[in-house]
Amino acid sequence: MGIRVSRQPAALIAMVLIVVVGLLVFSAPARPKVAAARPESGIAAACSPGSRTGRADLDDNLQSSDRLTIAVRTPSNYDPTRAYPLLVVFPPAGFNRRQSETFYDLTTEATRRGFIVAYSDHIVLSPTAVSQQAKVAATVASFFCVDEASFAYFGHSDGGSMAEGIPAYVRKASSAPHSIVASAAGITSEDLATMACPSISAVLIVHSRTDERFPDFGRGAAAYWGRCAAGAPETLNPLADGCRDFSDVPEGGASPIAKHLCHIGAGLR
Repeated sequence: MGIRVSRQPAALIAMVLIVVVGLLVFSAPARPKVAAARPESGIAAACSPGSRTGRADLDDNLQSSDRLTIAVRTPSNYDPTRAYPLLVVFPPAGFNRRQSETFYDLTTEATRRGFIVAYSDHIVLSPTAVSQQAKVAATVASFFCVDEASFAYFGHSDGGSMAEGIPAYVRKASSAPHSIVASAAGITSEDLATMACPSISAVLIVHSRTDERFPDFGRGAAAYWGRCAAGAPETLNPLADGCRDFSDVPEGGASPIAKHLCHIGAGLR
């Protein structure tokens, strides 16, 4: 015996379904747009044909050995035999990989400049979280052709803590990026003081002088990185708004080790 539904309730049910589906479709964050890199981007013939199986353009579900999920974005003209620099973007507290991508809004410009970009899900800060997030770069490099001598860590809030904490706490050459950008990180000079200096070519610390959650943490972290470069300035304490360069220029004409602290009046929490 069939179930009969009058026309009026059936029309109402259909309307509700249309509204619900519409909300699901239109409330979802827009897919990011990757851009084409310059043809000369990357290192030619760095990876053997067929050795990297990562999907070009947008891959939302790459997983590490710890089942940490990573979203990977490549230039639209990605060539799996060319090695591209990698930008690993760690999420702010509570953000998953897609939310993190929307928050940072880096995908289009980074891929245009020839980067592969990786966004990982957030894990509550802990030693275990550090070790798990430290595997992001190697995981991406196992699926995509990456210039392993040219990758960077980037993050805000908990993401900034990861960007600084991984190279300081995980003593593996594969965990040492070429450069770090950390914004409003909750990591102090005391956290870093017992750590041997990792080999990092460039560090940029951005912190608000009015940060109420992590007050003055940026200054202490910058002092640590400055000591690592043997170039910490004596005048770091009275630093006002703006950026301060305390790079170290090694003897013998070697490349300088760039270290910067940027203080802003407000805006980072």
